[in-house]
Amino acid sequence: MINICLLGATGSIGDSTLGVVDQHPDQFRIHSLAAHTNWEKILQIARARKIRRVCLFDATAAFQLTQVAPDLEVLCGMDGLLELVQDPQIQTVVNGLMGSVGCLPTLRAVENGKTIALANKETMVMAGPVIQDALDANPRASIVPVDSEHNAIFQCLAGRPISEVETLLLTASGGPFRELPKDRFAHITVAEALKHPTWTMGRKITIDSASMMNKGLEVIEAHYLFRVPYDQIQVVVHPKSIIHSLVQFRDGSLMAQLGVPDMKVPIQCALTWPERLSLRTGRLDLPAIGQLQFFPPDFDRFPCLQLAFDAGRMGGIAPAVLNAANEVLVAAFLDESIAFLDIPRGLEFCLSSVSMSEGRLTLAQALEADSNAREFARAYIARKVSLK
Repeated sequence: MINICLLGATGSIGDSTLGVVDQHPDQFRIHSLAAHTNWEKILQIARARKIRRVCLFDATAAFQLTQVAPDLEVLCGMDGLLELVQDPQIQTVVNGLMGSVGCLPTLRAVENGKTIALANKETMVMAGPVIQDALDANPRASIVPVDSEHNAIFQCLAGRPISEVETLLLTASGGPFRELPKDRFAHITVAEALKHPTWTMGRKITIDSASMMNKGLEVIEAHYLFRVPYDQIQVVVHPKSIIHSLVQFRDGSLMAQLGVPDMKVPIQCALTWPERLSLRTGRLDLPAIGQLQFFPPDFDRFPCLQLAFDAGRMGGIAPAVLNAANEVLVAAFLDESIAFLDIPRGLEFCLSSVSMSEGRLTLAQALEADSNAREFARAYIARKVSLK
């Protein structure tokens, strides 16, 4: 029986994780839960599964939960998240938190020798070298990626050495604007950007998919997860999202992982690897699919993707700046404070406004860069709002 700490329990990753656990009650047990503010759903999950230990990042939500469920141990804030992940009764941490808040819990879980099923890409984007150093210093710990693209690469590698890899190919659906003329991008609405053609995700990540920033962040994450140079990472647009990613080996063999777009598949893989358990999910009907199409990415129409490659190659604090600024800019777009094209423009402004660090990145530098980038992004937004 594997005891799991589920971070981000009330989101889509949380829902899919609970779906996997419910199919294998003899293999897994949810030991503790964490979420941001949704104390009602946390309480529902805890009651249904007899979970006694929970954390809410928001202090007001945590207080509300203590009032209605005095029998639960309710932790709060970052201290609460860190206490959950270092619990000696936990073997595996599923990190489905959204945003940079997921970084410190990942680091603490690594330091405590846990297996981390990582769906929080911001961890590796903002502090990849820090996590790499922690993994090297704690060989009992491991990270198995849950993002469908990185999990696909993980499955294709199947433990093979990176020295055998020629190229990692991350597939992208292209989002809702793959065929939209460039002159229409200035008029994209929030409602249009939230209509993803393939995946059902949270609002922030759906906007990232529409701008292709999500794929850009995944490029940086792949660089740090698999320790592969950026020149050996490519993006290919594959609208049907049947092939989740591919690995080109140096002998010419091209390995791909295919499957229905269901996050339960990579989550279960991360929980059970190298074993494969049965899973009730869809199955591909290849004759019905008929054709699989592929296109090169359009860096001109989707400048966020190019900015991510640029920030990744710059290294140091640049990826942390990119990630933090993007979080603030996407939130402003969702609030209709700025236009869709202001996301890449704001990112360029923030990347050009910060002083880049030298040497091996430290956690303190990454956190400071995160904070400074948010301030620069807010300044950009304020300027845009004042001009309306």
